[in-house]
Amino acid sequence: MKTFTFAFAAFIAGSLAAPLGATIPDNAQFYTLQTKSDTQNLNGLYLSAKDGRVALFPGDRSDTARAGKFFTTQYDAAKTLSLHAGDDTHQVALRGANGLLDIVDVVSPTADQIPQGQIMEWSTFTIAQDGTLGVSDGADIPSRQWVAYENRDGSFGVALYDGFTPVTDRKVSKISIIATKTQK
Repeated sequence: MKTFTFAFAAFIAGSLAAPLGATIPDNAQFYTLQTKSDTQNLNGLYLSAKDGRVALFPGDRSDTARAGKFFTTQYDAAKTLSLHAGDDTHQVALRGANGLLDIVDVVSPTADQIPQGQIMEWSTFTIAQDGTLGVSDGADIPSRQWVAYENRDGSFGVALYDGFTPVTDRKVSKISIIATKTQK
């Protein structure tokens, strides 16, 4: 009876740990996302996903073995990519206001999850032939660029900046994000 109880408890715990339908496609292409910057302390660092954030975390950002692994799925309607962290229920999204959209990890995103007064978009990513990560969301803003900024916890947030809205609450530094194919 103890064996049955233990086995049943293990089964239930495993069932609750992963959302129903959470998968990684068999043919999924995985990538690491690495920064490129003229700012020396932001060059060559790896993004990871933790607690709903996609950022440059201490301990992970300079270690290839601890770099986040992201995979893509095609979003046919817009001919763009969905970026996933973990499984297909986790999508990398851009969320924010005032010209600065942070990269975040959202579980099964819907319009209902967009905080009041903010913008949130997902499935708008592109990867160029040279690996440069971009966004194709219909906006024609030539000054848009990826930026990084230091957080109080020592991590660096990464965001898409419109390039002209004043940012007064943090110092941002221009970066590029390069997607490099990797194994799971």
